[in-house]
Amino acid sequence: MGLITVDAEKCIQCGTCLEECPFRLLEMKTESSLPTPREIQVRSAEERCVNCGHCMAVCPAGALTLNGASHGLMASPGVQSPEECVQIRPELSVSREQMAQLLTGRRTHRAYLDKQIPRETIEEIINVARYGPSGHNSQLTQWLVVSAKEEIRRIGQTVIDFMKANKEPNMEHPYPWDYYGTDSDLLVDLWEKGEDSIFRGAPHLVVLFGPAFMTDYYIAREQSAIRQVYLELAAIPHGIRTVWNGFLTAATMMHPPAREAVGSLIPFGCDLYDSMSIGYPKNTFQRIPLRNEAIINWV
Repeated sequence: MGLITVDAEKCIQCGTCLEECPFRLLEMKTESSLPTPREIQVRSAEERCVNCGHCMAVCPAGALTLNGASHGLMASPGVQSPEECVQIRPELSVSREQMAQLLTGRRTHRAYLDKQIPRETIEEIINVARYGPSGHNSQLTQWLVVSAKEEIRRIGQTVIDFMKANKEPNMEHPYPWDYYGTDSDLLVDLWEKGEDSIFRGAPHLVVLFGPAFMTDYYIAREQSAIRQVYLELAAIPHGIRTVWNGFLTAATMMHPPAREAVGSLIPFGCDLYDSMSIGYPKNTFQRIPLRNEAIINWV
């Protein structure tokens, strides 16, 4: 079985599959021939394919099936055929006004109800968020959902300990930490008075993690941040809101006990890339706050 299978009766020789392949791995030797993989001297088209499925997904005739295979860090969902994939429904497209309100009306929430989200709802949200772009279709990130209050509190305490241990600048850290500039003093005070100033009382902690050797590569951090954006947007129709956990991410990078606290919950050889807390919000925002005007440079 080759890289692609083309139904000769359906193919209209339009060439869209060639145009959308990231590395132009397909070719049509003549205008009337079927698409075939290009012959490449070093690393074949089959080896270079990142299994994104774009060639199959863009075909207007539904004539192409991708027979992708896993190699290296590249994931493969197996054979991708038009019949097995969800059709895009134009009637579900959102309007400009709807999209603008969704994006500008999104807020970080810092007050949550003490109410668990059903597991199937979290799974549904993550199954949307996993479609965030990942660079080379590497799909590095895995997901950890922590719902046990004692575990969330334990991890949060390590963040507070990190802050308290760094009241003075520590030049050994890979990044500077300004105790007062980051408002750590206020967060520590709130925590010690019994308020969850780290995860804001959200009942679930979502951790994105992956291979430890990729932790410092931009592709790992970048795709995790994008997936978190997808996560918070996918949560909105369920009445669920989010808060980014930048303090936890910083603590795991500079404070071994915080890294170990998270590391005890994920597979060996993996590290936290990013994290977010989710839950049902106590409050509803009524208006969109002002932001700076966009500074646009044109060339």
